[in-house]
Amino acid sequence: MIPWLRNISIRLWLTLMVAVPACFYFLPWFSQLSSRPWQAGFFIGLTGVCFGVISALMHLAGVRMIQKRIHEAKVWEQAGIPARAEKKYLQAVRIYDSFLPSPVRSKKLTLLMTRSLARFALTFDRKSDAFRQAVWVYLSLEPHDDALAALWLEQLAKDDEVTTRDQALLTRLAQTHHRNSGLVPLLARVFLDTGRMDFIARQVYAKVMEDPDLKIDFQQDIQRLTGTPFRKKAVYSDEAIREASGKQAISGKTIRPSVPVAGILEKIRQAGRNLRYRVAGAGWAAIPFINPHDGSGRSIQARWRFYLKAGIIGALCAGALMFIFYPVFFVDEPEPVEKTKTVIEERVPKPFTIQVAAYLKENHARQFVVNLTQKGVDARIKTTTGGGNTWYLIQVSEFEDRQMAAAYGNHLISENIIEEFFVSNKD
Repeated sequence: MIPWLRNISIRLWLTLMVAVPACFYFLPWFSQLSSRPWQAGFFIGLTGVCFGVISALMHLAGVRMIQKRIHEAKVWEQAGIPARAEKKYLQAVRIYDSFLPSPVRSKKLTLLMTRSLARFALTFDRKSDAFRQAVWVYLSLEPHDDALAALWLEQLAKDDEVTTRDQALLTRLAQTHHRNSGLVPLLARVFLDTGRMDFIARQVYAKVMEDPDLKIDFQQDIQRLTGTPFRKKAVYSDEAIREASGKQAISGKTIRPSVPVAGILEKIRQAGRNLRYRVAGAGWAAIPFINPHDGSGRSIQARWRFYLKAGIIGALCAGALMFIFYPVFFVDEPEPVEKTKTVIEERVPKPFTIQVAAYLKENHARQFVVNLTQKGVDARIKTTTGGGNTWYLIQVSEFEDRQMAAAYGNHLISENIIEEFFVSNKD
């Protein structure tokens, strides 16, 4: 479960890194649609497309890297340098255990990896954890591979100990190859060395005893293990089962031995005990600190830590999705604002004016300004001093340059509004 969460969380993180900018890029164009379900569908679809493309690219990159390492390892293996080949295989294992390969599409990749590692490990007798794991996985997935099964059985016969996982794989191989004359002696030897007397082992012993050449090598060991002398018809052979049932074979098909009734009853009792233990364990699981271990020996506190990590990752992903979609679909639309036209008046500097008269008395100056104003002329009074007196100057309008001021003054003379003027600075 943890590799799945790791791969999904990394893919979601990369998807958000790509999908968030893409969603905001398309937001102005797509916000023109008034239907929010269409908008939500578009963004969810875009996020899904990004997730699919990123996952496919990451998986493709992981597969290519693993295939390259395996090819290089086989080249070193053919060159007779197993140390270099082992290094390349371990690099492929590290890539396989990384976040690149997709766990959903890893069946073919798993077969490729485990087949290559198993053949190398059994050929060059490599017993590290990675290679042992590869052998177990490959033979469990492909128990019909006679060559690798024979190599593994020969290696297992030389080992000092046989693990529980080895016993499970032995049972699987015995069920598949109990009629294979090439593998049955190897299976029988391993079963005898481990002291197995279950139904599967006795089937293998019976098959060995049916072969006159193998009977000489195995008869004493089987009698020593079972404690009973060998009979011509083995207890679990097809002929012995047919004799015990009192029935003759109607056709040439092999009769499949039936399971004893006591075995069925024992299985029913075991199922009832397992159900009772599961119900009791469910009650204890609510108080993890009182019962620190479950039936499998795994710490319940570790399980709770795993659930806590999964919850935190899920909450972060949900928060990231809310960050994408909430501003788009759940924020109230602002009220439309009326647009007002603003007229910007550009002021051009007008430093010149025309002076048309000058008076010593203020009332005369005011009367002249009134007369000009009545005729539509923009006139004003400017006060200045000179020769010990106060002068009231009559200035008309403002101009950008002297030529415009002189032209306007000549116009006023032609209209008999003023008699004379001269251009001066406004200030």
